[in-house]
Amino acid sequence: MLFSVIVPTYNGGQRLERAVHSVLAQSCQDVEIIIVDDGSTDTTPQVIEELVAAARGRVHSLRQDNRGPGAARNQGVELSCGRYLLFLDDDDELQPGALARFAQELEHNPGVDFLWAGHYSRDEEGRVKKHGRPPFADNKLDNFLGYIRGRFGLSQGEGVMRREIFARLRYPETIRNNEDLVFFAQILALYNCRALDDYVVTIHKRRASCRHNIDSIKATCAVIADLLFDAAILPTACMAYKEEFRSSRYLSLCRALYYAGRYQEARTVYKEAIRIHPAHLRRWSFLSKYLRAWLAW
Repeated sequence: MLFSVIVPTYNGGQRLERAVHSVLAQSCQDVEIIIVDDGSTDTTPQVIEELVAAARGRVHSLRQDNRGPGAARNQGVELSCGRYLLFLDDDDELQPGALARFAQELEHNPGVDFLWAGHYSRDEEGRVKKHGRPPFADNKLDNFLGYIRGRFGLSQGEGVMRREIFARLRYPETIRNNEDLVFFAQILALYNCRALDDYVVTIHKRRASCRHNIDSIKATCAVIADLLFDAAILPTACMAYKEEFRSSRYLSLCRALYYAGRYQEARTVYKEAIRIHPAHLRRWSFLSKYLRAWLAW
């Protein structure tokens, strides 16, 4: 089997069919689909049962207690047998020909471990935006730094990775957001990466409440740096950037608090970010918010 497409879902019954059918419709048929139900409480189990029955052996499923997206993806890997893995969120859809394009590139470049491309995003009003491929360099440290410093992003569904990566790495299971940031950053630090100019997936954007965004950032802010910067995993050259990264997460929280009108909290978090990494004082976009937070108080 060339590809395994792993689809974690939680209460995603209304949108799951679109994701699965976008894989079944691919011109490249050397693919299996693994759906991991992360403890859904709606009609998702029934939807999955119908999809498995209709696909006649091409779709497999597993149900687990609710443990979060990282655990669901890891469990899907255990059930899969593809040489390359693609993780597709339950509300997204592969573009026609995406897997064939990956297969073609992998045949010509068999030493690639992590093959990525661009994506379309569609908001709830139907507006579509293009997001180009990541600007990967030949140097692993440059890729690592570019990603953790926010110079480019990576999204689920827009790339494939060699399954051997999972002999060394896993999605963290102790956090429920930004788990992909940790996983992708470690891959960039360790493996051969290549990017395509194609747009291979449509990512459907759903609104999240401001409160939810802040709670999500808060939940990981204090621990994400320790998860990412594991000395048993990362090269020594990468470990030097741990405090810079930790500070940047507090800056992200500061920005979210500022836009939520929680100015006193924003000021406190900003001061913690600068204490951790004083060089971030030069980032005017954050300093200006800190100063305006005093005026707004």
